[in-house]
Parts: sequence; structure tokens; C-alpha cells
Amino acid sequence: MPTKASPTNQHVFVFAHPDDEFACLEQIRRSVAMNHQVICVYLTDGAYGGQAIEPRIDESRRALAKQGVATESIYFLGASAAIPDGELPMRMRTAYDLLSDLISRQEQVTACFVPAWEGGHQDHDASHAILMAIHRNTRMRALVWQFPLYNGEGLRGPFFHVMRPLQSNGPVTSLSVPLRDRLRDLRTCMGYPSQWRTWIGLLPFVAFKLIFRGTYALQIASEEALERRPHEGKLLFERRSKITWEQIRQNYLALLEEG
Repeated sequence: MPTKASPTNQHVFVFAHPDDEFACLEQIRRSVAMNHQVICVYLTDGAYGGQAIEPRIDESRRALAKQGVATESIYFLGASAAIPDGELPMRMRTAYDLLSDLISRQEQVTACFVPAWEGGHQDHDASHAILMAIHRNTRMRALVWQFPLYNGEGLRGPFFHVMRPLQSNGPVTSLSVPLRDRLRDLRTCMGYPSQWRTWIGLLPFVAFKLIFRGTYALQIASEEALERRPHEGKLLFERRSKITWEQIRQNYLALLEEG
């Protein structure tokens, strides 16, 4: 894990949607406590199914403020570029350009955090691929960490695992959370009223994870992982949408070729 450093060091957290931050709240707190500048970036507008954008943005701003993240360090690039929730795989070039420009303007990025390459949501995997393309093309020295949100490994239909890292993504670093912060994180997860339908399915699993296990997971991201499907069988987003892993893979390769 990154160690305590000077105030000029920066940690960049890349999210697909407002509320994705729920899966790495402990690391955000630790980065703030280590006196790093925490920069949070969202690559879609979060407006799935015609939802209003502003409520989701406000909810994430509040959630991040509770962890000590400054408002001026939060960037909703997907909203400014009108990248729809669910369609990031088709807009990877736009998101790549925006995120690459933002990162290039930072003084000293020492670590990045991004949703895991796990086949759960197409926007999560696209976010991962975009950051890894930037990492390779710009020869970033920052270490990239991935955090699991949800995936359908070994399951069928609509069923999924929550915050469960894939073994194929390598060794797991577990972040233990004090009980007080577990309860605080649970309250944060209840602070997304605009997403109540999603959280009806997520909250019981997140609550169990926080209360009884009290850990968040991180794994080091690798370029080699993007050469293969996250896991065997049909991925969760392939069951839910017409988007395939091959599409994301080909768009990732195009980013590497075009630079």
C-alpha cells in the first residue's frame, strides 16, 4: 500500500458512476489521512434511463465530503461530456482524452484506483481499460490499484457477488475498517436516494460485508489481465445488455494503437 508522503502527492480515484465510491471509502479516508491530495473523477453522467444528473452528483459530493475530499478535487467528466450511464464502452475515446488531460495536469500522481476488471458492469470494465491504456501510453509511474464492486463469476442469470475480488486478478490486500467507520460507511450507502432501486439489491450484501467482515479489498491492476476475459462463462453485463467483452477489448486495443 502507498505510504505516507508529502502533501504534493496525489491519489486519483476513477469511477464510472456517482455512488461507485462506496466500494473504496476506507482507501479514500486513508489517502486523506496520509496527506495526499485525493482527486475523484466520474466518467459517465450517471443518468441511466433518463434520470436527472444533479441528484446523483450531489449525493456523491456529500459522500466524498464526509471522507474529507475537497469539492474542487471532484470532476464529473462524464456529465460535462454527456457520456450516458451504460454507454461508456462506446465512448472510451472521449473519456480517455478527458481523463488523460486531467491526469497530465497533475504534479505528482503516485497512485490510481479504479473499478476492477471483473465483468460486472460494462462501464466499470471500460473505466478500468481506459485508465490502463493511459497508464501504458503515458508510461505513468503511479501504481494502479483495482477495487471490486460486483461480478457474476460462477453464477447465472441476474445473480452477482458484491465486493468480492476475483482470484484471477491476483493477491488481495485487505483494508480493515474500525467498527465506527463501518457503521458510518453503512450510513453513507443509505445516502443515495436517487438510486434506491439499485440499493435495494446492493445494500443487504454491502451491510453484511461491512458489519461482519469489516474489510475492503484492493488488488494491483495489470495490463496482462486485459488480454483475457475476467472470468469463465458469460459475464454479468453480457447477460444484462448487448455489450460484450470483445467490444471493450477491441476499443481498449484501439486506444493503445492510437495513443
